[in-house]
Amino acid sequence: MRTTYRRLTTVLGIAAASASALALGTAPAHAAGSVYSAYNSITSPSAKTEFAADGEILSALDMKSDGHGVAAQWRYNSSSATHSYYHGGGYATVGKWNLSFAEGTTLQIRACLQDTSSGTPYSCGGWEYARA
Repeated sequence: MRTTYRRLTTVLGIAAASASALALGTAPAHAAGSVYSAYNSITSPSAKTEFAADGEILSALDMKSDGHGVAAQWRYNSSSATHSYYHGGGYATVGKWNLSFAEGTTLQIRACLQDTSSGTPYSCGGWEYARA
C-alpha cells in the first residue's frame, strides 16, 4: 500500500511540475515586449510602420508594388518635432532602425509614402501611440 501511495504521489507531482513548466514556458514570449503598428490607410494600406518596444526597433514595410517608397515617422507624445526615416527598398521589403528611449517613454508613430530620400513624406496615416 505504501509503495502504491508513493507511486501515485510521484506521478501526480510529475504531472503538476509538467503543467507548471508548460504554463511558465509560454509566459516569456508574451512578456518579451509589445509591438505597435501604424498604417498609412485603413482601407487600402501601402505602408506600415512598427515599433518593437523590446529593442526599440522602428521599421517601415512597403506593402504595395506601386513604385513608391515608404517612411516611418515618430515623435515624442504630441511633440511638434517629427523624425522621419525613409526606406526605398521596394515592395515587400523592410527598413529597420535601432532607436534608444528611456523605459516607459511614450511616443507616437505613423506610416507614410515617400518617393526619394530627399522627398517629402505624404499620404500619412494617423498617429498611433507606442511605449518604449
